[in-house]
Amino acid sequence: MRLTVAAGLVAGLAGAADAQGPRASLLPELPASTRVAGLAGAGVANIGYAGTVFENPSGLAPIRTLSIEAALYRRPDGATYNMGAAAARIGAFNLGGGYQYLLYPRKSETRDNVLSVGALTWRRGGLALGGGLKYLSVEDSSGVIDRTIVKDLGLTLALFDVAAVGLSWQNFGAEALKGPEIPVPASLHLGFAFNLIDTYTSGRLLALVETTWTDGQSRRTVLGLEGGAVISGLGLIARVGHGAQPPGSGYAKSAFGGGVLLGAARLDYAYRGSAHGGRPTHLFGLRWTR
Repeated sequence: MRLTVAAGLVAGLAGAADAQGPRASLLPELPASTRVAGLAGAGVANIGYAGTVFENPSGLAPIRTLSIEAALYRRPDGATYNMGAAAARIGAFNLGGGYQYLLYPRKSETRDNVLSVGALTWRRGGLALGGGLKYLSVEDSSGVIDRTIVKDLGLTLALFDVAAVGLSWQNFGAEALKGPEIPVPASLHLGFAFNLIDTYTSGRLLALVETTWTDGQSRRTVLGLEGGAVISGLGLIARVGHGAQPPGSGYAKSAFGGGVLLGAARLDYAYRGSAHGGRPTHLFGLRWTR
């Protein structure tokens, strides 16, 4: 009788574990940088700074010397997000890396999500090719951690300072390192950026469009616009974006933001409304690129 009861308990626990399934990471569905967040997620063709390493590894190619970036915000559910990234030019290559960290409130079933990435980009003329490796981990409240690796590939074609086309295949070839594989659907992103004003003048006006095809989801298209003025290295930039968002992000379709330019430094802000009528999210970021 005791053996029967014990076997029943073991089977019940196994069934509950199977029903729960692998824990998902929210980070792949969130825009990594404040600038991309202010454009509603249009980031694949938005190139030339360290945060690009999360969206399109080939987008690091325009960095001439060094780029550093950080971001911070609190989500409506109380989770705190922070990000750091850096990239540098070494000969014909650009190397980049970064992390994203999402810390949940104490009473949450999930303790944290971590995503770290490393990327290498090769550039010749206006063509750049890049590859990246992402490490994801999800820790629950009991301390159990699942770990998975996924891969990224990117291609960018820059047409002088006028336009850029970005193509990025993200989160493919998943391999579990510990525990069940973290479910991260692969996605293909095609983006286009076009400068509507000559970049050698004091005015700035950049239009972006990006379409995403994600496994098991409907196609999404996002439109973004970034404009402002820069005089003697000082300037103000405004951003707005609109388009369908990843199902798990919780964001409304529209976003806006802005930035202050101080020489090589950029102070960024973005506002994201909730798709479910909750509190909005205010994002803050800092970039420095030479």
